[in-house]
Parts: sequence; C-alpha cells; structure tokens
Amino acid sequence: MNPRLSASPLGDHTRLAVLVALLVLLGVFAGAGWLVIVLSLVAMLFLHELGHYLTARWTGMKVSEFFIGFGPRLWSFRRGETEYGVKAIWVGAYVRIVGMNNLDEVAPGDEPRSFRQQSYPRKLLVLTAGSAMHFVIVTVLLFAVLLGDGTVLGNRSDADVTQNWVLATVSTDSAASAAGLQPGDELVSVAGVGRTTFTDFSHLVRKLAGSEVEVVYRRDGVAHTAVARVGERLTAAGAAGIMGLIEGDRILAVEGLESVGAPTYARLAAYGRDRIGEPLDFTIVDARTGRPAVVEGAIITDLASPADAVGGFFGVSADYRADGLGVVQSAGESVRLAASIVRDVVFAIPPVVTDGLGGTLDGLRGDDQAAGGAPTARELESRRLDRSQPDENRILSIYGVARIGAEAASDGGVAQVLLLLAYVNAFIGVLNLLPLPPLDGGHVVVATYERIRSIGGRTHRVDAARLLPLTYAVVALLLLVGGVALVRDILDPVSFG
Repeated sequence: MNPRLSASPLGDHTRLAVLVALLVLLGVFAGAGWLVIVLSLVAMLFLHELGHYLTARWTGMKVSEFFIGFGPRLWSFRRGETEYGVKAIWVGAYVRIVGMNNLDEVAPGDEPRSFRQQSYPRKLLVLTAGSAMHFVIVTVLLFAVLLGDGTVLGNRSDADVTQNWVLATVSTDSAASAAGLQPGDELVSVAGVGRTTFTDFSHLVRKLAGSEVEVVYRRDGVAHTAVARVGERLTAAGAAGIMGLIEGDRILAVEGLESVGAPTYARLAAYGRDRIGEPLDFTIVDARTGRPAVVEGAIITDLASPADAVGGFFGVSADYRADGLGVVQSAGESVRLAASIVRDVVFAIPPVVTDGLGGTLDGLRGDDQAAGGAPTARELESRRLDRSQPDENRILSIYGVARIGAEAASDGGVAQVLLLLAYVNAFIGVLNLLPLPPLDGGHVVVATYERIRSIGGRTHRVDAARLLPLTYAVVALLLLVGGVALVRDILDPVSFG
C-alpha cells in the first residue's frame, strides 16, 4: 500500500479546515472582493484542467492525478484510479496523464491507455482542451454581461448619444468629492446647464477651470444643491512649461506657494514668473496613476496663459443605464465578441512580451530613482516623454490582476469583474497555445512532429530528455517575468485611472 495515499484522514481534514479558515480570514480582513477574485482565479485553473481531464477520460487515457496547486499536498481523496486534491501553492493546477512522453514509466497493463499510444487526433483534442475551456469561459462571461447591460461592449459611444447616465466613480481631491457627490448620484445641472450627454458635460467642464459653480444632483429621488470649485488639469501647453509634469496632472500644492485648497494656475503663474529655472517641489495627482505624488525639483521653464494651460476637471465617470439584450441576441453577440477578444489577444501578445517586460522593468527602475533622492533634469524630462501609459503596457502578476478585480468587486462593479475575468481567460488560453514546452502548445508541436515523422507506418517518438533544457529555460523565464511583475505590482500597484 502506498503510505502517502493512506495518510490520516484526520490530518487531511485538519489541513483542509486550515485552508478554509485562511480563505475566510482573507474575506474578513482583505474584503469580500479579494475572496471573490481569488476563488474565481482558482475556478479558472480548475476548469482549464477539467478540460484536459474530461477529454483524456473520454478518449480512454488513464489519469492518475488531478490537483489544484503545486507543492505540499494539503488534502486529497481517491476515486477509482485517480487521486483528486489540493496542494499548498495556488499558482496553477495539473492533471497527470500516464505516459505523456518516453521518460514516463508506465505499468505494462496501463501502456495501451497511455498518452503516447493514442492517435494524433486524440492527443490534439486533449492538449487543446484546456485553452478551449478558457475560450468557453470567455463566451459565458460575455453572455452574462450582455444579459445585464447590452451596451457595455457595444460599438457606439454612449458618452456621445445618451443622457441616461449616473455617476460611476468620484475622484478624491476633486470638485465632485467637495460637493459631496457619490457613485449612483444623478447630475441634474452644473453651472446652470441642465442634463446632457457625458461628452457635452465634459466639454462644459473643461471651460470652467477654476470657477465656482452650483451643482444640483439627485440621490434616491431627492434633489440636493452644493457649491464647488471646478479643478484644473494641465493641458499639453501647460505641462510643456513645467519640466517634470505631464499633460493631465492636477497640481495640489507648490513649494513656497501658500494656498487654501489646490492652487489655481493663475496664482502659480504669478508666483512662478520670478522662479523660472528654479527647482520646486510639486504635489500633484499623477495623470498616469490617479494617485497623489510629489515631483521633487520640477522646473518652471515657461508659463502659458491660464486659458491655454489648464482645462476643467470635475472628477467623475459615467455609468450608463441600459437594458440587457435578450437570451438569443446575447448568445450570438457573446460568441462574436469572444472571437474578437481572442483575436485581439493573439496580436497583443508580442508587444506584451517586449514592451510589457520593458515597461515593468522601467517601473522598477523608476521606483529606485525616486528612492535615491531628488531627480535629475533628465529624469524629470523622461517623465514628460513617457506618454505610453505604463500601467497599460506592463505585465501583471496574479496579485496585480487580483488587486484590480478586488477593487472592482468591492465597488460593486460586477460587469467590470466579469470583463476582467474574460480578458484574463482569453490571455491564458492563447498563452497556453504558444509553441514552447512545457505549455500546451509545446506539446502540440511535439505531437505534430511525431505524427509527421511517423508517416509511412514507422512510429517515431521524440526523446523528451533533449527538450528538458528548453523546458527549464522557458520555466525560468516565466518565473523571472512573474517575479518581476509581482515586485512591481507590490511596489507600484497598478492603476488604470
């Protein structure tokens, strides 16, 4: 009897109870959003391996193990010829099919049911089933989103055509937050201008930079009135005159400039005329991250007129109310959109691998520079030239994805969470098909090569030992990229504004 399989049930149950307790603590201390996202990602891993498992069993192959996670075993049970269970490190999952290659030792009685003895079509079915499951998940998630809101992924811009919107988010240090607005409120008028499309509202606000305006809004059917000063956001012309700031930054404070609330650009211009070329510390809301930051040693080089230098910033985004599509229409649209997303991911992977890794490393270098003291003029200028939105071009770790999803879940953004999971599933599905071992696509290449070499009746088997160096190199690269992304996500949490 295998002593590992006869481990005490009490010990297994204790470890399982500890695991459940840790998940409960995660929900209590980190929030329900984190728990939802972690369980969703684990479910994604489970369904990927379930695809391999079901097709392997259907084609007659022997599956000896089906585990969530890697490392030490926490809990397991045996049903028939397969052991099912959970391991400690939840960064993946696996299904073990006997005889995957020539290095696997297989009992003589199991050899006919080994992977290596199967026909090419059966091998291909099992190898691609994991990614196929991801694509099915993408379609199901999109179907759920479209049932609830038919315009979330529509082709038209609701910002341009509909007046049926409420506040989705309210930025801190903004006119909206000063007026007491909250997500879900309905704007009735701003500066005497009644309800309009969000695009027209944005155009109106840009012209009101620094102005004190009356805001009328409706909450739970009750109208409220407040007064707030519209904030200012630097335009390209305004940012061009301050080395270290970029278009979209909002200035909260300037070294030596006394001000109640955020200083206006007009006051900054009057203060800065005698300080051109002098390093000053600017406290801003960073246009790239949406978070407060201090730019040390920023230098005023030129001063534009306030009308050209800033545009108004109110600090809200829109949530468009819309009825969901019917079941039939949602089904058709979800298939079309799933295919479109998968296609986009295929074309996006090369720049993610190149630009994404570079952006991730650049972010770490940026953190080191900030920690090392006041930035040089070159570093300040590099911030201005960085218009690539690094948060959009960086590689995310599992922690980074979970953090974004947890924030959306905590804010009640069910559709946003589902869309995030749809894109994650599409990316993982495509990534797994890359022709590199140990990814599923690498096994597809080996199986295809063996089939081609076996034409004519002579069976050919690839020596898996020769592929081990490449396999180790790919695994090392994936671990390196994942580690760098994790450090970046911890030191500089991702934000898309």
